[in-house]
Amino acid sequence: MDTSFVRNIKDFQLLYNQISETCFKTCVSTFISRDVSIDEDQCIENCSGKHINANHKIMEIFMEVQPLIIRKNVEEFQKSQANLETQVQNEQSVENKT
Repeated sequence: MDTSFVRNIKDFQLLYNQISETCFKTCVSTFISRDVSIDEDQCIENCSGKHINANHKIMEIFMEVQPLIIRKNVEEFQKSQANLETQVQNEQSVENKT
């Protein structure tokens, strides 16, 4: 199985579990009844909706910013590679002179 697929599934499960735990702790206060009360149901719906909407917004911004970050990293790598090549050439020219 593809490692990125497995990582995505794990990330989704972690996020789902965190949202579930947060909303449960916030919305469920008693265990008097087996049924979910109307207030609890509404609270859980609002809570999970807010978390999902926030996550979608974060992902939108990430998708916009990610190419810029990648481009910057590539440019930095190319600069460091060029500096390293220059350094190696300088060392070789010093060795050839001796």
